[in-house]
Amino acid sequence: MPDKVQYAVERFPDLDQAIKQCCADNRFFRSLCEDYGEAVEVLRGCEDENDPERLERCNACRELVAELEREILQELEHWVGE
Repeated sequence: MPDKVQYAVERFPDLDQAIKQCCADNRFFRSLCEDYGEAVEVLRGCEDENDPERLERCNACRELVAELEREILQELEHWVGE
């Protein structure tokens, strides 16, 4: 499992097995989880900044993280429903 996928497992620990299996079976889902991991890392890097430009970037990153979380859950729901 790629390191970045671990962020999705940490965020949704009750779905860890489904995330791992779906990542193994589905390249799109694995990529989605990797994107999520990258977004979480960027967000963590900018959260302590007080610079207005960085704050704007941080807010955009928060929105991206939330959107990716929704997409991960939707994909898992679709995958489990098959």
